[in-house]
Amino acid sequence: MPSLRLTSCSSFGVSPAPIAFVVAALCLSSCDDVAPPKPPAPVKESGDSSPAMAGAIELPKISGTAVDPATWKTSTSADDAAVIEVAGLRAPKPVSWVWTKPSAQFRTLQYAVAAEGDSSKSAELVVSLFVGGDGGPIDANIRRWSGMFRQGDASAEPKVSEKNIGPLQVSLVELEGDYMAMGAAAPKKDSLQLGAIVQAPGRTVYFRLNGPKATVEANRDAFMKMIDGLMPAD
Repeated sequence: MPSLRLTSCSSFGVSPAPIAFVVAALCLSSCDDVAPPKPPAPVKESGDSSPAMAGAIELPKISGTAVDPATWKTSTSADDAAVIEVAGLRAPKPVSWVWTKPSAQFRTLQYAVAAEGDSSKSAELVVSLFVGGDGGPIDANIRRWSGMFRQGDASAEPKVSEKNIGPLQVSLVELEGDYMAMGAAAPKKDSLQLGAIVQAPGRTVYFRLNGPKATVEANRDAFMKMIDGLMPAD
């Protein structure tokens, strides 16, 4: 199991695929008897009538918590391009990060992050919302992320730091190496992921900026401005 190296917040200024590569990623969750996360909770969408947003499900209230997921809005393509809203939280974001339809069940929000002058080197911002205890332990998810990055023959070692943003507890996680997404045909060389795991009352929100190292580095400041700018949506 890869160790988690704690660093200060300042450090975050911040051929087919080999079979062993895939097995390593899978074993990180199964070998530790960590159950795979449940799908992210569906949330109430705004009034976007486009086909991509059809079929939104409204959640019931969660008994015993001070939050009501049914009141949470999730940003759509029709909303302010300079703001991201999810899980009762709101933050600024670059207008150049373009909303796209989530491509997997664990994705609540997804944005394309373009590389200047080269569309083949685009990155993406992925946001996943888990209500209550859904999603599993945070350290297990960090291990899962780590197993998807390779440095030589080993899993990448994450840089992890902690900070508070108002009442929110945030874990910052940085990973670098060859990225192998589950189900991908081959690893993506020289990749970088900036992650922020935000714990708020009754829910945990995972933010991941992932892609070619040069593109992610170019958007590092914007990512941190978004995370540092998180606040209640109302």
